[in-house]
Amino acid sequence: MKKLITLIISGFLISLLLNGCGWHLRNSGTAQILGDGTAQILGEVGKLYVDGDQKSLLYRSVIKSLEHSNVNIAENSKSADIVITLINQRSKSRTATVSSSARVSELEITELVDIIISAGNGKILLPKTTLSKEKFFTYDEDNVSTNDEENKMLQREMTRGLAKNIIRRLNATLKMINKNEPQS
Repeated sequence: MKKLITLIISGFLISLLLNGCGWHLRNSGTAQILGDGTAQILGEVGKLYVDGDQKSLLYRSVIKSLEHSNVNIAENSKSADIVITLINQRSKSRTATVSSSARVSELEITELVDIIISAGNGKILLPKTTLSKEKFFTYDEDNVSTNDEENKMLQREMTRGLAKNIIRRLNATLKMINKNEPQS
């Protein structure tokens, strides 16, 4: 009997300790959390539609993030409460550092996308906004194939980061709308 009481008290103390430090089970509570710890969409969104190139990694990453957040994805913009429009996804690269022998030693690559967030009725909630992610990587002119592979890997990583930024921007837009709505 003493062992049972000790076990119950120990379990209670451990749960108090974990609650006190802020730890919680994934997807518990009102906020859902991305892998990097940022708050995602809070509250009820209704149906959401993403308009963009359905074959692109960015589109697929945004859809996947929304599905993991238990957001209902609409099949078309007419049946959606919120529409995210992905426009003009592009990549840029430039020389960031040159060696003493005037050769490229470091490149900066940038992934960009323009987004518009609107209500299902067409009202613009967030006007055209450009989101970007930048990374630097060391360029080795003697190993071009490795450079290409690293560049592609970084672009995939940055595209996934852009998807997270889109979800954050959506979350911030929805919070602002909810904050500005009169309470009934």
